[in-house]
Amino acid sequence: MDNAPLRVAIIGGGVSGLSLAYYLQKYGGETAREIEVTLFERKTTLGGNAETVWVDLGSRRQPGKPDSPYRRWADLGVNDVNLATYDRLRAVLGEIGELDRMKPLENTESYFSRDGTIALTDDRDLVHGVSDPAHELSQAEGGKLAPLITVVHQSAIDLVESQRITPRYTVDDFFDGCVAAPSEMLAAAADRLKIDIDWQDPALPARLERIRGTIYYPRISAMYFADDRGPGGMPLQAPFEYYRIQEGGSPPDRRYFEHGAQHWLEALAAHIANPQIQGPRVTILRGIEVEASLSPRGVTLTERNAAGERRWEADLLIMATHAEDALPMLTFGDGLADTQRALQHILGKVRYTRGFGVCHTAAARLPPNRNLWRTYNIEVRDREDTFFPYRIDYVANRHQNDAGNPAYDRAGLPQYFVSLVDDLNRIPRREMLDRRPSPLNAPAALANATPGEAGYRDRLPPLDPELEAKAWTMFKHNVLDADCLEAQAEVARYNRTAARGRLEGRQDVCPLLFAGGWTRGAGLQEQSLEQSAQIVAQLLGHTGQSDA
Repeated sequence: MDNAPLRVAIIGGGVSGLSLAYYLQKYGGETAREIEVTLFERKTTLGGNAETVWVDLGSRRQPGKPDSPYRRWADLGVNDVNLATYDRLRAVLGEIGELDRMKPLENTESYFSRDGTIALTDDRDLVHGVSDPAHELSQAEGGKLAPLITVVHQSAIDLVESQRITPRYTVDDFFDGCVAAPSEMLAAAADRLKIDIDWQDPALPARLERIRGTIYYPRISAMYFADDRGPGGMPLQAPFEYYRIQEGGSPPDRRYFEHGAQHWLEALAAHIANPQIQGPRVTILRGIEVEASLSPRGVTLTERNAAGERRWEADLLIMATHAEDALPMLTFGDGLADTQRALQHILGKVRYTRGFGVCHTAAARLPPNRNLWRTYNIEVRDREDTFFPYRIDYVANRHQNDAGNPAYDRAGLPQYFVSLVDDLNRIPRREMLDRRPSPLNAPAALANATPGEAGYRDRLPPLDPELEAKAWTMFKHNVLDADCLEAQAEVARYNRTAARGRLEGRQDVCPLLFAGGWTRGAGLQEQSLEQSAQIVAQLLGHTGQSDA
């Protein structure tokens, strides 16, 4: 048995599942025992919460050429990264030849209210365009608001990095402290940043309340990991760890994936499934939904369909799925009852929000003043309004930096948008764009895919054909509350114990580990890569890499 290959099964074809396969292939050849990897994805396309759609915006006219469809793409879920802090992603993209496809986005924001009383634009990174001083954040309150935001932001990140707070220390706790004792909470960061703040200014508490209510609470609410209770009760470390990675660096290097996030994941899949790549053999099986039976001896994976049953045997299973999807796929055999109860307790702490990403031309969702339109448009609402947490609308033309892309810039209008909504009815059906097949020849899996096969649309009841043809997806994300952060810590301890046990050849250890975005931080792609690298290092006994 010691000479037999170690058969590793992975369920889930998002960034976590694919990066697990990548790191197993990259480092698995260094072990004495041969490794075989099989990845199972229930859909025919890969991506998890990354889904890219193609749409036609009309007929493009160019001198001396026949009219042609003006086809563009949009990401409905995962849509950009920060290469200043995404070290692992940068390395992987470079290795598989995708780094040159990462293009600079236009990183601008608008904060607005429907009645026009709030109209602010953050144009620090606006390169091509016009910024109105009447609405520019840097000019607000005589230039006093923007420096204070910088100090508040750094103070929150410092507090998170100090590890002096627990997951029970909330966003409300932090901002309440800032308003009640500004100097005590913020002076250290202001001194280090060399920003002068008048701590005796009687308007300072009101200014901090404005920062809370106009900038941070709407912005955090717009993130898909806040639920309908609003951001105040979230652990402070949840959004600010996200900010540290997604917007950090000196300076940040925000990029979008040319032709969409799914494109790079399919490229990664093609790389690791290439038989000419050195390392353990990786097989990716698409369109296969399996259940897994666990015993101390190993794993049996079964696909049941109209044609009958197919089975695969494995020595180890890694679940790279959402927490709520994992346990229903698993059956625990004799000797694993205690493990089952422990995992039910851990995974039961993770709650989910569900929403929809829609590609459309409904300009009424954007700020009433068209001159305020930016890449990210965040509607400001009353703090008490917790009915609808998803309050962000993307101008896709700005996200893809049309002003810096001559081919797109010459085409001009129309502009098109991506909105995160809790109900598809919030976007008029007539203004939703239709899905179109990818016009690209590669990756082959995307070129041959039927529109609508990605995401979690298949988990919904059947919809009318007209709506099914539109460019939208359903996505879900774990709510980053204190319970979820505790579950992340507990599953990390479980993974370490289980990996050590399998490495030592113990037969009393469950052959099951967990990856997936819910297991680490905010589930950013870099965090998913870090988690995958850590799991692989633990399995292979590479403790140094595990700590990286």
